Formats: sequence, C-alpha cells, structure tokens
Amino acid sequence: MKEILMLVFCFSGFVSAAQNGFYLQPEIGIGSSNVSAHDNMVLGRYENEGRNSVWVTDCEVGIGYRIGHLEISSGIFFLQSGFNEHTLSGYMYQLDTKTKQYYNHITLPIIADFRIRLGKRFSIAPGIGYEISHNYSDNKTTDQDGVVTKQKLTGAAFTNLYQVTSAWWIIRLGAGYKLNKRLSIVAGIELHDMLTSMIAEGYNPAAFQYSVILSLNAGLTWSFH
Repeated sequence: MKEILMLVFCFSGFVSAAQNGFYLQPEIGIGSSNVSAHDNMVLGRYENEGRNSVWVTDCEVGIGYRIGHLEISSGIFFLQSGFNEHTLSGYMYQLDTKTKQYYNHITLPIIADFRIRLGKRFSIAPGIGYEISHNYSDNKTTDQDGVVTKQKLTGAAFTNLYQVTSAWWIIRLGAGYKLNKRLSIVAGIELHDMLTSMIAEGYNPAAFQYSVILSLNAGLTWSFH
C-alpha cells in the first residue's frame, strides 16, 4: 500500500509540474505530394511514365490540451495534394499528355503527441493521429502536344468524380523551443496518408485513388496557462 501511495504522490507531482492546460498552435508548411491511382477504363494503347510528386502547401490551426507529457489536439487543417503525370496514348497516332493536378482538402484531425523535454527550452514530440477530410475542389493543367488547358472543378462537377470525404492517418515528429512561459517556436515533419479512395462510388468499381502528403511545418504555440 505504501508503495502505491508513493507512486500516486510522485505521479501527481510530475503532472502538476508539467504546466497542464490548453494551447493554440498555428502552423504553415510546404512539402511534397503524390497520388496512387488506377483506372482500367482507359482505351487504346496506353503508356504511363509514372506519377511524380508535386510541391504543395498547407495551413494548420490546432488547439490542444496538455497533460504531463501527453498532448491531445484537434483543429482545422487546409491541405493540398496532387501529382504530375506523363502519358502516351492513342490508336492511329500518339497523344503526348502532361498533367499537373492538385486537390484541396479541409480536415478535422485528432492527434496524440508525447512531448519529450531536452532541457529547459528544447523538446521533441512524436505523434500519431486520424483525420477526416472534406474534399472540395481540384485544379488541373493539361499540356497535350503543346496545347495547354486549365480546368477547375467545384461543386457538383467535382463530386461527380470524387468522394466528398476521406479518412487519413497522420504521423508526425515535431520539435519545440520555449521562448517564455507562454510562447514557443515549433517545427517538424508530417505525413498524411489517405486510407479511403477518393474516386466517387459508381464511377468505376475497379478504380481507386489515394493521396499522400509529406510536409515540413513551422509555427508557434501559445499556452493559456
């Protein structure tokens, strides 16, 4: 019994010394995205040189609660995913097509981070989470044999081809530097990996499309305690 009481006492002191409470964390980021996809409805001879990554940007506003070393956060994220693709297709003659396409997402995450303090000011925080995205538009630029066209899909034109919602995993590793009692500088890497296909139901049962985003983010943390 004495050992248990001692453990409870030590844990209570450990938690109270960790300055528990709410915090706000806005961030901006830049990174790389790619899309894995398959559509067996393509007709004619078709050669795909492979989908390549594109640069993307994101903006995140998170709010969380800190309990000792554990941080539970949510918020709203504005993410961008996309790809570059080069294809050759056609029966009688070849069409050389280069495509750059971006998708826009608003996500609601729930993330658990474990902050490890490295001295009075530095810390690192590995984390894992889950998020649901609202997929609302895309921007597509096509260069077909030198003829460039641009297209943006929103509303019904977008939802006819794509799912409105998707589920994602989040894995991240952040670092922090404490400026004062309330304000810290934070930076880190994040991986957003789509779990559910973005292709609309009924479009093609064999088709699928998944986005992945790897970004480097930086921002500030403001503690309310």
